[in-house]
Amino acid sequence: MRQKNKGMKKTGVLGFVILCLLSGCAQQSTESTEATTVAAVEAEVLETVALKDAEIGDIVQMGTYEQDGDPETEDPICWDVLDKDGDAMLLISHDVIDYQRFSDSYNCVIWEDSQIRTWLNEEFYTDAFDKETQACIKESVLENPSIAGYVTGADESIWESRGDTTDRIFPLSWKEIERYYGHKLPKAEALLCKPSKAVLQRYEEIEQQRVREKVPFVTSVPDVSEGISWMLRSTGKSQNQISIIRGDGYYSQCMADYYQGVRPAMWIDVGDENGEGQALQE
Repeated sequence: MRQKNKGMKKTGVLGFVILCLLSGCAQQSTESTEATTVAAVEAEVLETVALKDAEIGDIVQMGTYEQDGDPETEDPICWDVLDKDGDAMLLISHDVIDYQRFSDSYNCVIWEDSQIRTWLNEEFYTDAFDKETQACIKESVLENPSIAGYVTGADESIWESRGDTTDRIFPLSWKEIERYYGHKLPKAEALLCKPSKAVLQRYEEIEQQRVREKVPFVTSVPDVSEGISWMLRSTGKSQNQISIIRGDGYYSQCMADYYQGVRPAMWIDVGDENGEGQALQE
C-alpha cells in the first residue's frame, strides 16, 4: 500500500508538470498569435497605383515622411487622388501625417499669415520631397472664400473672403471639401481619417501633458486611433476659430493655437512620358 501511494504521488507530480507545460505552451501560442496579429496589422500596406496610371479615387505614393514612430526609417507618403486637370493632379495625404498648430497665436486665423502655411511650404516641403519631386509640385493660386457660404450663424466680422494666396502645399478649404467630398458633407465617413503611428504618439504625449497640467475640462486622453481631427485653411464661424474636420468626420471649429492633425494637399505635374513627374519651368 505504501508503494502504491508512492507511485500515485509520482503520477500526480508528473501530471502536474505536464499540465504546467501544456498551460505554458497554450499561453505561448496565444501570445504568439496576438503578436502575429499585431504585426500583420502594422504591416498592412495600402494598394497603390503608379502616378501615370492614377485616376480620381486611387492611392499613389510620393515623397517620404516619418510615420511609423521610428525616426530612423523613411516612410513613403500615400496620397488620395482628388482631382485631375490635364497633366495636373490634386493629391491629399491618405492619413493624418503630422500634428501641428494652425498658429502659435489664437488671434491668427488667416491662412495667409499662419504658422502652418510657412511650415508646409518650407520645412515639410524640404523634408518630404527630394529636388526632383519638388520640381513636380505646382505653385497653385488658392481661393480663400468666406465661411459664411458654408455655415449658418457665422460672426459677421469674419464673413469677408480673404485674398488669394499662391502656395505649393496647403490644407483644403471648406469650399474644396464640398467640391470633392459632397455638398454639405452628407457622408461624413468620407472625411474620417486615421492618424499615422507617429501622429498618434505625438497626440498622446501632448494630451497626457495637458492632463498632468490639469487643463480645464481635460481629464483623460480619448482614443483617436480610428479617427483624429484635422485642420482646414478656412476660418471658423466665430472669432479666433479655424475650421476643422472632427475625428468622427463632421465639420467643427477650434482655437487657432490648438494642435490639430495635418493632411497636406498639393497639385502636381505628371506630364512626362514616364509618369514620374515633369520639372516645372518657372
